[in-house]
Amino acid sequence: MIQAKKLRIKKYLDEIPDDKPGYYKWWAKQKEFNELLKGLGTSLSIVAKNIEKNDSLYCIYVGTAIKESLQKRLNWHVNDKHTDRAVRNGVVSTLRQSIASIICHNQYDKNGTNSFIDKLYVEWFPVNYIIKSEDAKNKISIKEKKLINQYMRILNIKDNNHTNGQEIKKQLKKLRKESK
Repeated sequence: MIQAKKLRIKKYLDEIPDDKPGYYKWWAKQKEFNELLKGLGTSLSIVAKNIEKNDSLYCIYVGTAIKESLQKRLNWHVNDKHTDRAVRNGVVSTLRQSIASIICHNQYDKNGTNSFIDKLYVEWFPVNYIIKSEDAKNKISIKEKKLINQYMRILNIKDNNHTNGQEIKKQLKKLRKESK
């Protein structure tokens, strides 16, 4: 696991496999987790029993790298150009869109989004499949769905059917629509 801001430095980014697909988890300390929850209209006391925790970190998002390497995917999340055109065309990462919507109330706020991302942590899990292969697509997608629904992932929208997270998901969709 590494603090996301370190992935802005090439030597740390190069530690992530550039030849393997896989999945990853984004984690937040309690302060940042509470900021996200407040923006989503809820609190830690309401969601605590449904959240994956690792020491003092809370898992907020699960994602996959199937059509590209883990390194490229995480680089996209952390170092995305986040241009006005990318926001308008919806090609900014889902994670960045959600953070910008909740924290900045504006998907065009690249600096605010980066500042928040820099406080987060990333954990990645390479798998021994070929990038873009059917095995990678099938096995990693199954793993992602299982992880998303095993615990409440407050920033995941797609395939997020956790029974206690539907109001959060609804609020996240609303915020994303309003902030674009």
